[in-house]
Amino acid sequence: MSAETWVLWIAAIVAFVLVAVAMPWAIRGWRALGRSDREISLRKVHQGEIARVGGFVMMVGIGAVAFRGLVGTSELSLVHEWLSRNPLSGALLCGLVGLYDDLVGARARVKLALQLFAAGVAVFAVGLRWPAMAELLGPLAALEPVITLGFLVASVNAINLSDGLDGLAGGNTAIGFAVVLAATLLHPQPDLALGWVSAAALGGVLGFLVHNRHPARVFMGDAGSYFLGFLLPALLLQIAPVPERVAIIDVSLPLLVLALPLLDMGLSIARRAARGQPIFAPDSDHIHHRLLARGFTHGRGVAVLWLTTGMFAGLALLNVIGVGGWWTLTGAGAGLLVVAGLLGYHELLRHLPAFTGDRLVLRDRRRAVVELLADLDRLAEETRRKGHDFKDTEDPALARWLSLAPALTPILGRIGVPGFELRRGTATAVKCGDDSQAWGFLSLPLPQGAELRLALVARLPELQPEQLVLLERVVVLLADQSPSRR
Repeated sequence: MSAETWVLWIAAIVAFVLVAVAMPWAIRGWRALGRSDREISLRKVHQGEIARVGGFVMMVGIGAVAFRGLVGTSELSLVHEWLSRNPLSGALLCGLVGLYDDLVGARARVKLALQLFAAGVAVFAVGLRWPAMAELLGPLAALEPVITLGFLVASVNAINLSDGLDGLAGGNTAIGFAVVLAATLLHPQPDLALGWVSAAALGGVLGFLVHNRHPARVFMGDAGSYFLGFLLPALLLQIAPVPERVAIIDVSLPLLVLALPLLDMGLSIARRAARGQPIFAPDSDHIHHRLLARGFTHGRGVAVLWLTTGMFAGLALLNVIGVGGWWTLTGAGAGLLVVAGLLGYHELLRHLPAFTGDRLVLRDRRRAVVELLADLDRLAEETRRKGHDFKDTEDPALARWLSLAPALTPILGRIGVPGFELRRGTATAVKCGDDSQAWGFLSLPLPQGAELRLALVARLPELQPEQLVLLERVVVLLADQSPSRR
């Protein structure tokens, strides 16, 4: 290793120390501001109030170290031409969008529009390019900037969707940054600027993982997943294999490193479209959810997904040094199909039982979900218009529940919940339906010390994904929260 490349480890160490040391102070500051995690959701796999400030600390720590090396007085600062393809500005802009969502909340379409804007800045204003894609497209190379923009946005959302277990997204992105750094160090003419930013990012993420390992004391939030989800693919696009390779092999490098998050996102879009859900609607059917449902502990589930990401990253490195080729791409594709099959995603193509116990084809099942979602949307809008009437009563929350209960009873009945109760302490405020045949009750906390008890006719692990999605919407409606609010 040359003397020039040793400086890259300094970036990693400094970023690690900055993020790891600053994190406890940031957590205390987050709590002092009164920020808390009060999301009412069936998808949560953690307990307690966890600060979502990790992403902001990483943005500051990684950004400070990266910019200091690029514009300072060291030999690295002489690589000015790299500033013309520097993705940090787009990553920071995207991270700020996520920070706003963590603090205030934003609708999915608004966030997507702002992600597209951040990617547009990086591609069309800063000049970030995907050279291998342009070479692969040949006569259609003019489409490369649009494809690059789409890949950046897809990667941001893929990393965001994978951020469901303690340390999962952080570990996956750390593996990705390690690939970029290793590719830089292995090259006979290393791109020091690319290596410096990847080293700073690797150190910063490892500093975050000190506090994010299970049980986590801090989450990266959308600020972190958006920032890292933008920065990692932008750096991966600029990896140069040691020997000259055909274009398809070069294009595969970022796709291999991000294979698992991209697979999870693709499966999410496919199943939501098949079930009649909006593609932006959250659910409890991601890869990490399925591992937990199969009996994996939190820690073992994360370890399995880290190892899987590491395997794909290893294939990418083999392609970088010239050992891999078509066989690595074939193996990666087969591996993704095996993962999807072992987790049961092929069941989307079967005739699954409907909520009522009948057997319906997927098309009819999808229609039923769409109808129920539309009913819930109409009910939410009607309740919103009645908001002033509720405020004039002695107990606005109780008045709202009493107004919702008659309409919610048949909806819940269709999804396997024949009865439900709303309680305050030991007193039952609202009771609807018939729970005499219930297998058990699912108890969920609501704001203002209330409790929702749902009578289930099936065991909780047997609930179908569509049922969980619809139950989630009912809970959000009763909790008086919009889907975009924390």
